[in-house]
Amino acid sequence: MEEDLKLKIINGATLLFLKFGFKSITMDDIVRELGISKKTLYLYFSDKNELVLKCIEKHLRDEKNACNQIGNQELNPVSFLIQITENLSDKKKQINQSILFDLKKYFKDAWELLNQFRKEFIYNQMMENLKRGKTEAYYKADINENLIAKFYIHLIDFMVNPDNDQDSQLSIKDIHFEMMKYHIRGICTDKGIKIFNKYLEKLDTQKI
Repeated sequence: MEEDLKLKIINGATLLFLKFGFKSITMDDIVRELGISKKTLYLYFSDKNELVLKCIEKHLRDEKNACNQIGNQELNPVSFLIQITENLSDKKKQINQSILFDLKKYFKDAWELLNQFRKEFIYNQMMENLKRGKTEAYYKADINENLIAKFYIHLIDFMVNPDNDQDSQLSIKDIHFEMMKYHIRGICTDKGIKIFNKYLEKLDTQKI
């Protein structure tokens, strides 16, 4: 029961943070929105910094679970990347640069947790995907998977880093999709490109 309430607070706070920003939402806002007392809130979280950190921790657990579920579908390496992109892009519809700016400037522990997630979990996922893609001839045989995985991490950093001068007309979802097109076209053989082109044709058909 206590864990259910703690999870309810984390989920409710996350929605508020995504909608209004990490800085502007106060602990008072959270208790009002969730209909709980301050005493209950502080029973689980010592301060706002801890609450933000726990929200990010849960977000990253959810990301790992989603990646693992997609991995269990036994997709080819290109289709795996496509599914990962669609999954993450759907979630990133809610995120804007001001939210990321708040996180980086005011909640450094949570921001560092995101950085570690990219450098470790996403890097390892990419390394595994690249090695498998080379073995199965979906990716070019002469690519350096270690360097390509690091390049990918830098692309992700560019996408989420609020310090970068990004086109305000593009959403994070749009930027992520363009990044993945660039990445996949750079590493794929003709065999891999055929799969990706079929996916793009499907998207075009859906727009009609």
